Amino acid sequence: MLPRSISMKRLASLAGTAVAALLLPFFAACRPRPPAGPLTVAQSSDILTLDPNARFEVTTDTVAMNIFEPLLRFDSHMTLQPALAVRWETPTDRVWRFHLRPGVRFHDGSALSADDVVFTFQRVLKTPESELFSFLSGIQEVRAVDAETVDFVTAQPTSLLARVSVVYVMPRAAFERSGADAFFRRPVGTGPYSFVSRRPGESVELEAFPAYWGGRPAVRRVVFRAVESPQERWRLVAATRPTVLLEAPRLGWEEHRNDKRFRLVERPSLTVSYLGINCAPRPDNPLADVRVRRAIRAALDLKELVRIGTSNHAFPASQYVPPDVIGYNPALPLPTPDRAAARRLLAAAGHPDGLDLVLDHHASSTHPTVDEIIRQLAAVGIRVREQSWPTEALYDRIDHGLSQMHTSGWVCSSGESAELFQTSLHTRDSRSGLGRGNGLGYSNPELDRLTELIVTTIDPGSRVELEKRAMAVALEDLPLVPLYIQEDRYAMTPDVLWEPRADGELWLPDVRLRGGS
Repeated sequence: MLPRSISMKRLASLAGTAVAALLLPFFAACRPRPPAGPLTVAQSSDILTLDPNARFEVTTDTVAMNIFEPLLRFDSHMTLQPALAVRWETPTDRVWRFHLRPGVRFHDGSALSADDVVFTFQRVLKTPESELFSFLSGIQEVRAVDAETVDFVTAQPTSLLARVSVVYVMPRAAFERSGADAFFRRPVGTGPYSFVSRRPGESVELEAFPAYWGGRPAVRRVVFRAVESPQERWRLVAATRPTVLLEAPRLGWEEHRNDKRFRLVERPSLTVSYLGINCAPRPDNPLADVRVRRAIRAALDLKELVRIGTSNHAFPASQYVPPDVIGYNPALPLPTPDRAAARRLLAAAGHPDGLDLVLDHHASSTHPTVDEIIRQLAAVGIRVREQSWPTEALYDRIDHGLSQMHTSGWVCSSGESAELFQTSLHTRDSRSGLGRGNGLGYSNPELDRLTELIVTTIDPGSRVELEKRAMAVALEDLPLVPLYIQEDRYAMTPDVLWEPRADGELWLPDVRLRGGS
């Protein structure tokens, strides 16, 4: 190619208009082609809601984190960083003071103020059904000191930084003016992208916010597409440019490994897959007996499950978090499968001839994993029938205690196992919100005590030890049977420049496109 310093105008003056016209197609071919349309982000399911503080779920949060912002956020290496708060301190052992970033605007043009922060947190504190409610347990008051300063007053000394990172700030005036229903049809935040439209069950469209305090993002328009079928997701990324495929299916992964239409990325994740087990103490529930739950764990060969179910794209899990997450207990080794012991446990629990169970799973789950779990349990006399469900139906079934067993996963996006204990393993407590996500009917007073101590412990060393003890207690009871640490997989078209985060979410300002946006 000719040097960039020789412009087309200069060429025309030197060689005439005809020559320049002949060279135009040549230059067009040499320049990077601009993307054919907005960035498409393909996910296996739709978001659950546009209320950013209602549900604690990865697909929903991946959209919410780009529209709204918290006081602090985790970066791609899971380190807390300033977001809407630029600094903080503790004037007393029961007060956390946050100083807001000046000059921040909501998408409607209004200025962020301490009043918006107070309103947002008070709304969560007044909404026990919010899955974030338990994260704020122990907060007695949220108050504005001045327009750019907010105090959080706790009942006793409490570690608060990671917990405020899960709550997204909303504009009080816009919310109260329109009402909740209208506001969440066209939500307004301070994030790098503003809301354009939503087609429930299909897509959410966003556009870059030009007045974003962090600078306008490089990618101007983004469409999140919900595509349940693995085959359809591969077809979408093959036919649409530019595209990022989150949760790239195992089905089809090897076939596309050398496909020049894609860039494939694999990396260890923070997500642990598990079997959730209904522990509700009912006479008709065989799983209420811990011996049955222990038999299930003893029957499972996790290395074989990883080999067959994931084609070795995972690592067997000894507990509910991977080694990089606070609360991982190295004294809890990977169990050795023991099918003879599993049969003895079943017989002792009154099931010498085995028993029949139902395993619920997400409609887009990889069937080799489900099939291998069923095969391994059958070897000890546990006969399992599988049922697949759409995302919302599966969560609803689990939440109402209707599922005997289910496959799912948990990513501790705060970097601490405490969030799992608080939300899913503490006894359900409508007053404090602890155990809000516990649809297992599980309750253990010792684990409850340890979880409540973790919430109020600030000293890092003491907190880590409490989380390790809580992990050991939970694994004795096995309300969840850990299976494997997932390996995140992504596929993207070659014009997408992006390196995935440890938590599996997509912070759109990290994305660049070859040839513009």
